[in-house]
Amino acid sequence: MAAIASSTAAPKAPSRPDPHRRVLDAAITCFTRNGFHGTSMHEICAEAGMSPGGLYRYFPSKDAIIIAIVEEERAARASLMACLEQAPGFVAGLVAMGDALFSGAVPMACVELAPEISAEAARNPVLKAKFDEVEAEMEEVIRRAFVAAQARGEVDPALDPDLALVMINAIGDGLLLRSRLEPDLPLATLMPLLGELIARMLAPPAAPPSSDLTR
Repeated sequence: MAAIASSTAAPKAPSRPDPHRRVLDAAITCFTRNGFHGTSMHEICAEAGMSPGGLYRYFPSKDAIIIAIVEEERAARASLMACLEQAPGFVAGLVAMGDALFSGAVPMACVELAPEISAEAARNPVLKAKFDEVEAEMEEVIRRAFVAAQARGEVDPALDPDLALVMINAIGDGLLLRSRLEPDLPLATLMPLLGELIARMLAPPAAPPSSDLTR
């Protein structure tokens, strides 16, 4: 009888994410749909299936939610940085990072929210401090890889690493914005072409043809 009873027992209901996770997921959905300023705390509550009192227990403000989203991405960014550090070359590492990001292999809210986060950080000093802190960690890894590539002869040694990093970041920011403007654009499949273009941009200048000394 016990065996029969156990075999006919109703399946367990799937467990719901913890409240903290529910709020962040709901906020990401709302921010992606309506933007930061177009989203109210009440809308986030409704999306999370949570009362305002329950939500405010975990996050006292919308700013606190945004900062938590930026902070949470540290772990995902670590995976992207591993792609760069484990690649055989600097440009190959950038391609691997882009492929992981745009294919969804490394899920990051910034793919959807990057334009919103950047715009909000520009006018919100508290968010900007957290945004700059997280950005600086990734920039340091990329800069270190760039300098190592210069030492190997992969990248033009005359290029200023800090200025080059500004341009590389601008390309990445542009791709994130493009992914919002054209959601169906297969950016992951375009990474090899991007790598080829960046490789040409960073390559050391070709050696001048040797002069004919026999003449």
